[in-house]
Amino acid sequence: MINSVVISCLVVVCVFGSELKTPTSISNDNTIRIVGGHIVDIKDAPYVVSMQLNGKHLCGGTIIHKKFILTAAHCRKYPEGVVNRDYSLRIGSSYRAQGGNVVKITRKIMHPKYNHDTFDYDFAILELEKELNFGNKYWPLRLPKQNQDVKDGNKLYVYGWGETKNSEEYSSKLRGVEVPKVSQSACNKMYSGNITDRMICAGYTKGGKDACQSDSGGPLVLNGKILVGVVSWGDGCAQPNFPGVYGRVASVRNWIDRVIKRYQQ
Repeated sequence: MINSVVISCLVVVCVFGSELKTPTSISNDNTIRIVGGHIVDIKDAPYVVSMQLNGKHLCGGTIIHKKFILTAAHCRKYPEGVVNRDYSLRIGSSYRAQGGNVVKITRKIMHPKYNHDTFDYDFAILELEKELNFGNKYWPLRLPKQNQDVKDGNKLYVYGWGETKNSEEYSSKLRGVEVPKVSQSACNKMYSGNITDRMICAGYTKGGKDACQSDSGGPLVLNGKILVGVVSWGDGCAQPNFPGVYGRVASVRNWIDRVIKRYQQ
């Protein structure tokens, strides 16, 4: 029987674990933590944002346009469509509860093929109330081309504000961790055939570095320049032979372009 508590990959997983199910059995360890990460200044990842409800961090997200943020569809504290004014984004701050600018979210557009049971097509786009003025504090991350590949073994970076494994490490400040891309075939084998073409895996075979709850929707980044993944799901945190699983952005680039074109006018 599938446990109803979700534990996501890398640095960021879902804050709403109690509402989610993973397509594989998961560990009983449902603690919320970043594993093997370190503090990151927002200047080094100016595209990372904190999604918030009544001023409290919910999920991560990535600036992809002056009026749009890419995140995970499974962040389901609010439905698709018009969003009430209790929801906002904190942008341009290393801290999830202070600094930077707070902007309102007016709309959530989920991928029409999102599957809540399998986490396939785990993507959503947030429309902002006002356009951002890009400058020194924040700017967008580049998107890959449709179906652009990432070589196995490439080092990727994931970011978020999830709680840490070490109680002496502060989760109030942005953290990041480097993880290698895992081949699709190897990851699919480890996850018993549940990895689709809309997913990408990253992590170490021996474990030790990964992301967990409180950061779903955050970015998986190649060379500090390209958004290749969105934190989605996984089996436990930093467990051997269970890499983090992300939404593969290159698989939905055309959909992203269509949404932006439709709503930016």
